[in-house]
Amino acid sequence: MTLLQEGLFAMQDKQYAAFQAKLTPGVPVENFIGIRVPVLRKFAKEFTKEAECEDFLHQ
Repeated sequence: MTLLQEGLFAMQDKQYAAFQAKLTPGVPVENFIGIRVPVLRKFAKEFTKEAECEDFLHQ
C-alpha cells in the first residue's frame, strides 16, 4: 500500500461510506472509503508537500 493509500484509509469513516453508497445505487459499499470533504481537502493540501505527490500526478 502506498503512502497515499495509507493516508486515505487512515481517515476512513465507514458510516459515511455507507451513506455515500446509498446515494450511488449499483456501486458496492466496498468501493467507498467514506472521507468527508473538509478532511480530504486538508489531506490534499498536506500531500502536495510530499515527494510521492509528484510521482502520483505524473501517473
